[in-house]
Amino acid sequence: MFMPKDMQEKLQNKSKILALALLVALIAVSNQAFPQVPDENYMAGSAGLIRGDYRQAVEDFSYAITRNNADEQLFIKRGEAHLKLKDFDRALEDFEEANVIYPGMADIWLARSYALAGNKEKAITFLTGHLKSEFRLPEDSIKKDHAFDELQTSPEWHAIWQNEWYSDEEKVEAEMIYYSKKKLFDEAGSLLAGELSKNPNSKVLFSVKGKLAYEQGNYAAAIADYTSALNLDKNLVSVYANRGMAYLKAGKFRDAVNDFNRALKADPVDFGTYLHRAAAYAGNRMWDPAIRDLQLYLKYFNDDQEVLHRCGEYYYEAEDYINALKYFNLNLRDDPNNSLYYKSRGKTYLKTSTYRYALSDLSMSLDLNPEDAETWMYMGLAKIRSGEKEKGCSDLQRAQRMGNAEAVRYVLENCK
Repeated sequence: MFMPKDMQEKLQNKSKILALALLVALIAVSNQAFPQVPDENYMAGSAGLIRGDYRQAVEDFSYAITRNNADEQLFIKRGEAHLKLKDFDRALEDFEEANVIYPGMADIWLARSYALAGNKEKAITFLTGHLKSEFRLPEDSIKKDHAFDELQTSPEWHAIWQNEWYSDEEKVEAEMIYYSKKKLFDEAGSLLAGELSKNPNSKVLFSVKGKLAYEQGNYAAAIADYTSALNLDKNLVSVYANRGMAYLKAGKFRDAVNDFNRALKADPVDFGTYLHRAAAYAGNRMWDPAIRDLQLYLKYFNDDQEVLHRCGEYYYEAEDYINALKYFNLNLRDDPNNSLYYKSRGKTYLKTSTYRYALSDLSMSLDLNPEDAETWMYMGLAKIRSGEKEKGCSDLQRAQRMGNAEAVRYVLENCK
């Protein structure tokens, strides 16, 4: 069929546009399904700061900077590691570089560095700059910062606090935090209600109100308040993490995962949030992603006994008993007198029908903690399945008398 040349060109152009649109859509979907992995050295360096391994942190951040020298956070974090090592010159260089990239961002760090190095004049100069900036920390946080201990005896320090740096909203937030720490929830609620009546569109006050509700165990109210704050400003990163915790406590696991995803996208080195997201995945019995989050955490904090145990428990729930045993073995290698770890490994051996090992571990657990009804239940099952029905039933009945509801079913099934 004959087609005019100009029509052919139009169709070709249209095809190119459609192909380009499809490519953009595929990239967008790909980015959602496979989010960008944070820089490995940035992750490792941030973990090193937390662990106190400051020399290794400096090395890791330096490697990360060779790949990306336009991220002020890399310089701030390396500067922090230098500061911990009392290498003030290198710390100052890093914080100054961070300020070149993002003016004012590192003023508080420059103030700390100069204060620790004994240069009061420059410390006051940069602290003043920080207090004038959008990055201003709460007054209480600055006054309790040990970097400024020596500075606090100077007249310059006294003079700087004669100024009104904080807005009424920020002062209310600080007062609310004080009441919250003292568990004075009624006083906090009254103050907050009055301030919200005067300023009903305050994202800060809604965020504080959500925190107050969360601390009182009112998770539905916390979710509503955090949502109000986010409706006013979608970029409140910390609020996503806080709302995620409220969703988690309320048993709304899918919503919790979504919020933790947003929080980690903004701050991939908030390692505690990986643990919270793992708990949310586990709430939906999504064991594989839950385990991946725990393993990522353990990559940087491999001696955390509680997280090692949780990883073993998640493998147990996923019916991957071989891997569960590996984690419980790690627990017992480092803490061989913990009754919980023996119980966990014992119940896992029970699932693999290796009853001799199960009985040995459960017996050890009971030696360490004879008041654990659940362990008596597992011991009873192990004995019954290894041919000692009478002794097993005795242990199951003991577990039942101690208040273990699950043991009732096993007594009915095995001990008629």
